[in-house]
Amino acid sequence: MKKIICYIDIMASTGGAQRVMKNLVTYLIDKGYSVVLVNDFDIGNENSFDIPDKVKRVYLRKDNKGNPISKNIERIVKLRQLVKKEKPDILLSFLGAPNIRSVLATIGLDIKKIVSVRNDPKYEYGKSQISKIAVNLLFRYVDGCVFQTEDAKSYFNKKLQCKSRVILNPVDEIFFKTKRSESCSGIVTVGRLEAQKNHKLLLQAYSNLLKRDKDIEDLYIYGDGSLKGELEEFVYKNRLKNKVHLLGKVSNVAEILSKSKLFILSSDFEGLPNALMEAMASGTPVVSTDCPCGGPKMLIKGRNAGILVRCDDVKALEEAINGVIYDKEKLKQMSVAVREAAKSFESSKIFKEWEEYLNFIG
Repeated sequence: MKKIICYIDIMASTGGAQRVMKNLVTYLIDKGYSVVLVNDFDIGNENSFDIPDKVKRVYLRKDNKGNPISKNIERIVKLRQLVKKEKPDILLSFLGAPNIRSVLATIGLDIKKIVSVRNDPKYEYGKSQISKIAVNLLFRYVDGCVFQTEDAKSYFNKKLQCKSRVILNPVDEIFFKTKRSESCSGIVTVGRLEAQKNHKLLLQAYSNLLKRDKDIEDLYIYGDGSLKGELEEFVYKNRLKNKVHLLGKVSNVAEILSKSKLFILSSDFEGLPNALMEAMASGTPVVSTDCPCGGPKMLIKGRNAGILVRCDDVKALEEAINGVIYDKEKLKQMSVAVREAAKSFESSKIFKEWEEYLNFIG
């Protein structure tokens, strides 16, 4: 059976790419593959995923301290040494920096290399033409690439596109199996409190709606991040504290979604947003920004499968929410439609696609 080295920066449980990596290595080890999971450094157990004992763990450094240039050089050297020692059939890497390091570390080595682009490549690799040319030149050395969306794929040259595959994110079975409540309430969003997620857009739209109707459904925001204080200040200044609830990280996301009336994604950019997919799998009606690099528009297809609005457009988001939150029949139709659309990213289907592609390349 093949040996595969899987490389990602860290295994923080807050990351969508990390969640996919965790589930993928678990699937591969259960299928009998030999798997080595490589991270830049160990973040400890408190905020990391549990990885099966059969998976060999390797850390390229003890911690993340030091000069950025020297840290990167050390990681590249250590990764190259590891590949020479382990002699894997395939090196699979996730995310911008690990992808670049994995290619540089294996130039000249007889090993199949697959990179996976997990976000908008303009943000992972650069918006300038020079950045685009540089990464396309570097990726000449890879044997395959997994994209999440067709839009992300278009950033790269035709040669790489021809040996690539678009594979959606897998969604855990619990989201499909959790029964939807018959008395749903509340507007909900789940995601890191960072600029990319643009929670301020949602808060402003909600504030406007509250001025129309003081009895509108409460807004629940789950997640943590560097903008928590800023968002709390917005809530306080706009007198939203009795209607908007910043509730931090939670583990029972499926249960929360199954009881929520409407899910909102207000991001400025995404790869393929796991939170949106989980909401759809839970049967929660969804409203999302039509953000690059095309993930939401790939997911929200067909009648009643959700509503797309322009990025950073308060009025558009406000009207989208207002157009469905009071319409019980519309919400019911959307609930059925999103769960039907979600069948395309059931985990068993997605992991089979990954395995087929790994075997095709390797």
